[in-house]
Amino acid sequence: MAEQPVLALDQVPSYRPDVRVRNVRGGYLVAVANNAFELSETASFIWKQINGQNSIADIGRLLATEYDIDTDTATADTKEILEYLATTGSVVF
Repeated sequence: MAEQPVLALDQVPSYRPDVRVRNVRGGYLVAVANNAFELSETASFIWKQINGQNSIADIGRLLATEYDIDTDTATADTKEILEYLATTGSVVF
């Protein structure tokens, strides 16, 4: 895995074209290159919001609304999860 990047809240994630995703027990199993991992419920929600237009801040606001938590916490969690996903090579910015 690559070094974990430090992302800005205005950055927009998108999927790498060669990422394979399967719905498993209501969550997602993501496979890229020789790595595979299962996303938590929260990470799966974030994954679903990646559309090439939503910024990290936008996804954080959506997460806050979905789980009825404060926006700052949701945005920080979103940023952390997307930084991890960037290290796996499954999302790019």
